[in-house]
Amino acid sequence: FQTCLVRHCKHAFGCALVHTSGWKVVYSGDTMPCEALVQMGKDATLLIHEATLEDGLEEEAVEKTHSTTSQAIGVGVRMNAGFTMLNHFSQRYAKVPLFSPDFNEKVGIAFDHMKVCFGDLPTVPKLTAPLKALFAGDIEEMEERREKREVRLARAALLSREQAAGPEDGMSPHKRALAEQPQSPQSKKVRAQ
Repeated sequence: FQTCLVRHCKHAFGCALVHTSGWKVVYSGDTMPCEALVQMGKDATLLIHEATLEDGLEEEAVEKTHSTTSQAIGVGVRMNAGFTMLNHFSQRYAKVPLFSPDFNEKVGIAFDHMKVCFGDLPTVPKLTAPLKALFAGDIEEMEERREKREVRLARAALLSREQAAGPEDGMSPHKRALAEQPQSPQSKKVRAQ
C-alpha cells in the first residue's frame, strides 16, 4: 500500500494498492492533475480518477483544485494505466460527463455502488453508447451550456483585444455601437432640421 500527497487541500492523498499477484489499483481522491500520482501509479492495472468538471472548465478546476474529464484521462495516459475509470462528477453538471474525444477502449465512467471485476473492464467502454442514449437530455443541456460559455468567452476576449488596441477612429466602443445602429426615419428628420 502506498500513498502520495495530491493537489487538493492540505493532507489530501492518493493511494495505490499493489497485490502480490501483480495488479495495481490507484485511487486519486480529489485532486488536480498531479505528477506524484502519475509516478506512484506507473503501469497501474486500474486508475480510478475524479473528473469533477467538464472540459472547458479548466480555470474553475484550478480554482477548486479538481480535474476535468480530459485532464483525468491524461493522467491515466501518462501513468500508462491499463484502464482509467472516471468518477466524482459534479452534481452541478449532470449524471455523466460530456464524452470527449479522449474516451477510448481504456476509459470508462463509474457510478456510486458500481462493482467491476478486472476481467469486465473491457466491457465498460461499451456502455458509452447506451449511456449517451439514456442521458441524452442531460448531455444536450451540457453541450448548450458549453456553447454559451464558449461564445461568452470569445466575446470577452474580443472586447479585451479591442480595448487593448484602442479605438481606431477615436470613438469609444459605446459611441461606435450607437453610430452603427440603423436610424429610424423620424430620427433622420430631427437631425435634418
